[in-house]
Amino acid sequence: MTMEEVVEGISYGTKHYESIEKINKILLQYGLTPNQSKIYVHLTKSGEKTASELSKNLKIPRTETYHLLNSLEQKGIIFSIFGKPSRFNSIPINEAVTVLINNEKKRISDLESKKDTILSLWNTLPEIGKQNDDSEDNRFQILQGRNSILVKIEQMTKTANECIYILGSETNFIRFYHTDFVEFLKNVRVRLEILTTFSEKGNYVFEGLELENIKRLDESHKENFSFIIKDDSEVLFFINNPESEFMAIWTDSRSFVMTLESLFKLIWRKSTFVLEKDDSSKVENEFEHRLREIEQEKLILNYLQKNFHIKNKGIK
Repeated sequence: MTMEEVVEGISYGTKHYESIEKINKILLQYGLTPNQSKIYVHLTKSGEKTASELSKNLKIPRTETYHLLNSLEQKGIIFSIFGKPSRFNSIPINEAVTVLINNEKKRISDLESKKDTILSLWNTLPEIGKQNDDSEDNRFQILQGRNSILVKIEQMTKTANECIYILGSETNFIRFYHTDFVEFLKNVRVRLEILTTFSEKGNYVFEGLELENIKRLDESHKENFSFIIKDDSEVLFFINNPESEFMAIWTDSRSFVMTLESLFKLIWRKSTFVLEKDDSSKVENEFEHRLREIEQEKLILNYLQKNFHIKNKGIK
Protein backbone atom coordinates (compact mmCIF):
# COMPACT_ATOMS: atom_id res chain seq x y z
CA MET A 1 0.00 0.00 0.00
CA THR A 2 1.36 3.40 -0.98
CA MET A 3 1.64 6.35 1.36
CA GLU A 4 -1.29 8.04 -0.40
CA GLU A 5 -4.35 6.70 -2.14
CA VAL A 6 -7.11 8.35 -4.14
CA VAL A 7 -10.44 7.53 -2.54
CA GLU A 8 -13.65 8.68 -4.18
CA GLY A 9 -11.92 11.49 -6.05
CA ILE A 10 -9.93 12.81 -3.08
CA SER A 11 -6.32 12.07 -2.20
CA TYR A 12 -5.93 10.65 1.31
CA GLY A 13 -3.06 9.23 3.30
CA THR A 14 -3.15 5.54 4.22
CA LYS A 15 -4.37 6.20 7.77
CA HIS A 16 -7.16 8.44 6.45
CA TYR A 17 -8.16 5.77 3.97
CA GLU A 18 -8.42 3.20 6.77
CA SER A 19 -10.49 5.62 8.86
CA ILE A 20 -12.92 6.14 5.99
CA GLU A 21 -13.30 2.39 5.56
CA LYS A 22 -14.05 1.98 9.26
CA ILE A 23 -16.58 4.84 9.22
CA ASN A 24 -18.36 3.32 6.21
CA LYS A 25 -18.65 -0.04 8.01
CA ILE A 26 -20.02 1.59 11.16
CA LEU A 27 -22.59 3.61 9.22
CA LEU A 28 -23.96 0.35 7.82
CA GLN A 29 -25.08 -0.45 11.37
CA TYR A 30 -27.13 2.76 11.37
CA GLY A 31 -29.26 1.54 8.48
CA LEU A 32 -27.28 2.90 5.52
CA THR A 33 -26.33 0.84 2.50
CA PRO A 34 -22.66 0.81 1.39
CA ASN A 35 -23.29 3.29 -1.43
CA GLN A 36 -25.41 5.57 0.77
CA SER A 37 -22.56 5.65 3.26
CA LYS A 38 -20.04 6.48 0.52
CA ILE A 39 -22.12 9.38 -0.74
CA TYR A 40 -22.66 10.82 2.74
CA VAL A 41 -18.96 10.59 3.69
CA HIS A 42 -17.91 12.07 0.36
CA LEU A 43 -20.26 15.06 0.70
CA THR A 44 -19.22 15.64 4.31
CA LYS A 45 -15.53 15.85 3.44
CA SER A 46 -15.64 17.40 -0.03
CA GLY A 47 -18.57 19.83 0.18
CA GLU A 48 -21.55 20.29 -2.09
CA LYS A 49 -21.64 18.32 -5.32
CA THR A 50 -24.00 17.67 -8.23
CA ALA A 51 -25.39 14.21 -8.86
CA SER A 52 -23.15 13.95 -11.96
CA GLU A 53 -20.03 14.77 -9.95
CA LEU A 54 -20.93 12.20 -7.30
CA SER A 55 -21.62 9.58 -9.94
CA LYS A 56 -18.24 10.22 -11.57
CA ASN A 57 -16.21 10.44 -8.34
CA LEU A 58 -17.76 7.39 -6.69
CA LYS A 59 -18.14 5.36 -9.89
CA ILE A 60 -21.83 4.77 -9.23
CA PRO A 61 -24.31 4.75 -12.16
CA ARG A 62 -26.09 8.09 -12.48
CA THR A 63 -29.60 6.60 -12.19
CA GLU A 64 -28.63 4.84 -8.96
CA THR A 65 -26.96 8.02 -7.68
CA TYR A 66 -30.22 9.97 -7.98
CA HIS A 67 -32.05 7.19 -6.13
CA LEU A 68 -29.41 7.19 -3.36
CA LEU A 69 -29.56 10.96 -2.97
CA ASN A 70 -33.33 10.84 -2.71
CA SER A 71 -33.20 8.14 0.00
CA LEU A 72 -30.56 10.08 1.98
CA GLU A 73 -32.71 13.21 1.81
CA GLN A 74 -35.64 11.21 3.17
CA LYS A 75 -33.45 10.02 6.04
CA GLY A 76 -32.67 13.67 6.79
CA ILE A 77 -28.86 13.58 6.60
CA ILE A 78 -28.32 15.41 3.28
CA PHE A 79 -30.12 18.31 1.64
CA SER A 80 -30.43 19.70 -1.87
CA ILE A 81 -29.57 23.21 -3.09
CA PHE A 82 -31.84 24.40 -5.87
CA GLY A 83 -30.17 25.38 -9.10
CA LYS A 84 -29.41 24.20 -12.61
CA PRO A 85 -28.26 21.60 -11.92
CA SER A 86 -29.24 20.94 -8.30
CA ARG A 87 -26.41 20.48 -5.84
CA PHE A 88 -26.31 18.38 -2.68
CA ASN A 89 -24.61 18.69 0.68
CA SER A 90 -24.67 16.87 4.03
CA ILE A 91 -25.43 17.83 7.62
CA PRO A 92 -22.53 17.50 10.14
CA ILE A 93 -21.63 13.97 11.28
CA ASN A 94 -22.68 14.53 14.91
CA GLU A 95 -26.14 15.66 13.79
CA ALA A 96 -26.37 12.85 11.23
CA VAL A 97 -25.67 10.16 13.82
CA THR A 98 -28.38 11.59 16.09
CA VAL A 99 -30.85 11.63 13.20
CA LEU A 100 -30.03 8.04 12.23
CA ILE A 101 -30.38 6.85 15.83
CA ASN A 102 -33.77 8.53 16.12
CA ASN A 103 -34.83 6.97 12.82
CA GLU A 104 -33.93 3.51 14.12
CA LYS A 105 -35.78 4.14 17.38
CA LYS A 106 -38.89 5.17 15.47
CA ARG A 107 -38.64 2.12 13.23
CA ILE A 108 -38.44 -0.19 16.25
CA SER A 109 -41.33 1.62 17.92
CA ASP A 110 -43.43 1.17 14.77
CA LEU A 111 -42.60 -2.54 14.70
CA GLU A 112 -43.58 -2.94 18.35
CA SER A 113 -46.91 -1.21 17.73
CA LYS A 114 -47.68 -3.71 14.95
CA LYS A 115 -46.89 -6.80 17.06
CA ASP A 116 -50.47 -7.43 18.20
CA THR A 117 -51.78 -6.95 14.66
CA ILE A 118 -49.31 -9.47 13.25
CA LEU A 119 -50.15 -12.06 15.92
CA SER A 120 -53.87 -11.53 15.44
CA LEU A 121 -53.60 -12.02 11.68
CA TRP A 122 -51.30 -15.00 12.16
CA ASN A 123 -53.85 -16.79 14.34
CA THR A 124 -56.42 -16.55 11.55
CA LEU A 125 -54.24 -18.62 9.23
CA PRO A 126 -54.89 -22.40 9.13
CA GLU A 127 -52.19 -25.04 9.61
CA ILE A 128 -51.34 -26.65 6.27
CA GLY A 129 -49.72 -30.07 6.29
CA LYS A 130 -48.02 -29.47 9.62
CA GLN A 131 -46.95 -32.63 11.40
CA ASN A 132 -46.63 -32.99 15.13
CA ASP A 133 -43.06 -32.51 16.28
CA ASP A 134 -42.32 -34.78 19.21
CA SER A 135 -38.73 -33.62 19.65
CA GLU A 136 -38.37 -31.39 22.69
CA ASP A 137 -34.66 -30.72 22.56
CA ASN A 138 -31.56 -31.06 20.37
CA ARG A 139 -32.25 -27.73 18.71
CA PHE A 140 -29.26 -25.70 17.52
CA GLN A 141 -29.24 -22.04 16.53
CA ILE A 142 -26.29 -20.10 15.10
CA LEU A 143 -26.23 -16.46 16.23
CA GLN A 144 -24.13 -13.85 14.45
CA GLY A 145 -23.34 -10.38 15.71
CA ARG A 146 -23.29 -8.89 19.19
CA ASN A 147 -26.92 -7.71 19.16
CA SER A 148 -28.48 -11.07 18.32
CA ILE A 149 -26.30 -12.78 20.94
CA LEU A 150 -27.20 -10.15 23.54
CA VAL A 151 -30.92 -10.71 22.88
CA LYS A 152 -30.45 -14.42 23.56
CA ILE A 153 -28.53 -13.70 26.79
CA GLU A 154 -31.35 -11.43 27.96
CA GLN A 155 -33.89 -14.14 27.23
CA MET A 156 -31.89 -16.78 29.10
CA THR A 157 -31.29 -14.65 32.20
CA LYS A 158 -34.92 -13.51 32.44
CA THR A 159 -36.39 -17.02 32.14
CA ALA A 160 -33.92 -18.89 34.37
CA ASN A 161 -35.55 -20.81 37.23
CA GLU A 162 -32.56 -22.29 39.05
CA CYS A 163 -29.15 -21.00 38.02
CA ILE A 164 -26.96 -19.18 35.52
CA TYR A 165 -23.39 -20.44 35.01
CA ILE A 166 -20.83 -18.39 33.07
CA LEU A 167 -17.33 -19.52 32.08
CA GLY A 168 -14.77 -17.64 30.00
CA SER A 169 -11.93 -15.17 30.13
CA GLU A 170 -12.63 -11.44 30.38
CA THR A 171 -11.59 -10.97 26.75
CA ASN A 172 -14.46 -13.23 25.71
CA PHE A 173 -17.01 -10.96 27.38
CA ILE A 174 -15.39 -7.57 26.79
CA ARG A 175 -17.40 -7.24 23.56
CA PHE A 176 -20.48 -6.77 25.73
CA TYR A 177 -18.99 -3.81 27.57
CA HIS A 178 -21.17 -0.70 27.28
CA THR A 179 -24.24 -2.94 26.81
CA ASP A 180 -26.87 -4.21 29.26
CA PHE A 181 -24.97 -7.49 29.74
CA VAL A 182 -24.04 -6.85 33.39
CA GLU A 183 -27.51 -5.43 34.10
CA PHE A 184 -29.04 -8.70 32.91
CA LEU A 185 -26.81 -10.56 35.38
CA LYS A 186 -27.60 -8.15 38.20
CA ASN A 187 -31.31 -8.76 37.75
CA VAL A 188 -31.27 -12.56 37.82
CA ARG A 189 -33.26 -14.01 40.72
CA VAL A 190 -31.48 -17.36 40.66
CA ARG A 191 -28.05 -18.67 41.64
CA LEU A 192 -25.32 -16.93 39.64
CA GLU A 193 -21.84 -18.41 39.36
CA ILE A 194 -19.10 -16.91 37.19
CA LEU A 195 -15.71 -18.40 36.33
CA THR A 196 -13.40 -15.84 34.74
CA THR A 197 -9.75 -14.77 34.70
CA PHE A 198 -10.56 -11.56 36.61
CA SER A 199 -7.28 -9.75 35.94
CA GLU A 200 -6.48 -6.27 37.19
CA LYS A 201 -6.76 -4.88 33.65
CA GLY A 202 -9.98 -6.62 32.67
CA ASN A 203 -12.11 -7.09 35.77
CA TYR A 204 -14.11 -3.96 34.87
CA VAL A 205 -16.11 -6.18 32.49
CA PHE A 206 -18.06 -7.57 35.46
CA GLU A 207 -18.07 -4.34 37.45
CA GLY A 208 -21.06 -4.05 39.75
CA LEU A 209 -21.59 -7.77 40.31
CA GLU A 210 -21.21 -9.37 43.73
CA LEU A 211 -17.68 -10.76 44.05
CA GLU A 212 -19.09 -13.64 46.10
CA ASN A 213 -20.47 -14.99 42.82
CA ILE A 214 -17.13 -14.94 40.96
CA LYS A 215 -14.30 -17.44 41.05
CA ARG A 216 -10.95 -17.08 39.34
CA LEU A 217 -10.52 -19.14 36.19
CA ASP A 218 -7.15 -20.84 35.88
CA GLU A 219 -5.01 -19.54 33.00
CA SER A 220 -4.84 -23.06 31.51
CA HIS A 221 -8.59 -22.96 30.79
CA LYS A 222 -9.01 -19.43 29.51
CA GLU A 223 -8.77 -20.25 25.78
CA ASN A 224 -10.57 -23.61 25.82
CA PHE A 225 -14.24 -22.73 26.02
CA SER A 226 -16.54 -19.84 26.74
CA PHE A 227 -20.21 -20.41 27.46
CA ILE A 228 -23.33 -19.46 29.46
CA ILE A 229 -25.63 -22.14 30.90
CA LYS A 230 -29.23 -21.58 31.96
CA ASP A 231 -30.52 -24.10 34.49
CA ASP A 232 -29.71 -27.51 33.00
CA SER A 233 -31.69 -26.83 29.84
CA GLU A 234 -29.85 -24.33 27.58
CA VAL A 235 -26.33 -23.28 26.74
CA LEU A 236 -24.88 -20.42 24.69
CA PHE A 237 -21.47 -21.46 23.36
CA PHE A 238 -19.19 -18.72 22.01
CA ILE A 239 -17.01 -19.27 18.95
CA ASN A 240 -13.68 -17.48 19.10
CA ASN A 241 -12.71 -16.40 15.61
CA PRO A 242 -11.02 -12.97 15.37
CA GLU A 243 -11.24 -13.03 11.56
CA SER A 244 -15.03 -13.25 11.39
CA GLU A 245 -18.12 -11.69 12.91
CA PHE A 246 -18.82 -12.45 16.56
CA MET A 247 -20.63 -15.79 16.66
CA ALA A 248 -22.24 -18.12 19.18
CA ILE A 249 -24.29 -21.30 19.13
CA TRP A 250 -27.37 -21.78 21.29
CA THR A 251 -28.68 -25.27 21.97
CA ASP A 252 -31.00 -27.13 24.30
CA SER A 253 -29.38 -30.47 23.51
CA ARG A 254 -29.54 -32.33 26.81
CA SER A 255 -26.27 -34.21 26.33
CA PHE A 256 -24.37 -31.08 25.31
CA VAL A 257 -25.76 -28.97 28.15
CA MET A 258 -25.04 -31.64 30.76
CA THR A 259 -21.50 -32.14 29.49
CA LEU A 260 -20.66 -28.44 29.74
CA GLU A 261 -22.39 -28.20 33.10
CA SER A 262 -20.23 -31.09 34.38
CA LEU A 263 -17.14 -29.29 33.12
CA PHE A 264 -18.21 -26.06 34.79
CA LYS A 265 -18.90 -27.72 38.17
CA LEU A 266 -15.61 -29.59 38.01
CA ILE A 267 -13.60 -26.39 37.46
CA TRP A 268 -15.76 -24.46 39.96
CA ARG A 269 -14.97 -26.91 42.77
CA LYS A 270 -11.23 -26.55 42.36
CA SER A 271 -11.26 -22.78 41.83
CA THR A 272 -11.03 -20.05 44.48
CA PHE A 273 -13.23 -17.00 44.88
CA VAL A 274 -11.66 -13.75 43.71
CA LEU A 275 -11.90 -12.48 47.30
CA GLU A 276 -9.70 -15.32 48.57
CA LYS A 277 -5.92 -15.02 48.80
CA ASP A 278 -3.63 -17.66 47.35
CA ASP A 279 -2.68 -20.33 49.88
CA SER A 280 0.33 -22.39 48.82
CA SER A 281 -0.25 -25.01 51.53
CA LYS A 282 -3.81 -25.47 50.32
CA VAL A 283 -2.55 -25.99 46.78
CA GLU A 284 -0.13 -28.65 47.99
CA ASN A 285 -2.83 -30.50 49.94
CA GLU A 286 -5.08 -30.58 46.89
CA PHE A 287 -2.40 -31.79 44.50
CA GLU A 288 -3.50 -35.42 44.50
CA HIS A 289 -7.13 -34.42 44.11
CA ARG A 290 -6.21 -32.24 41.14
CA LEU A 291 -4.51 -35.15 39.37
CA ARG A 292 -7.73 -37.14 39.52
CA GLU A 293 -9.71 -34.18 38.22
CA ILE A 294 -7.40 -33.78 35.22
CA GLU A 295 -8.40 -37.21 33.99
CA GLN A 296 -12.08 -36.29 34.28
CA GLU A 297 -11.51 -33.03 32.43
CA LYS A 298 -9.76 -34.87 29.60
CA LEU A 299 -12.74 -37.16 29.18
CA ILE A 300 -15.12 -34.20 28.97
CA LEU A 301 -12.93 -32.23 26.56
CA ASN A 302 -12.47 -35.29 24.34
CA TYR A 303 -16.23 -35.70 24.22
CA LEU A 304 -16.72 -32.06 23.18
CA GLN A 305 -14.04 -32.22 20.50
CA LYS A 306 -15.47 -35.46 19.13
CA ASN A 307 -19.13 -34.43 19.10
CA PHE A 308 -18.93 -30.72 18.43
CA HIS A 309 -16.12 -29.81 16.04
CA ILE A 310 -15.49 -26.06 16.00
CA LYS A 311 -12.52 -24.57 14.19
CA ASN A 312 -11.35 -21.01 13.75
CA LYS A 313 -12.80 -20.65 10.28
CA GLY A 314 -16.25 -22.05 10.97
CA ILE A 315 -18.23 -25.07 11.95
CA LYS A 316 -17.77 -28.57 10.65
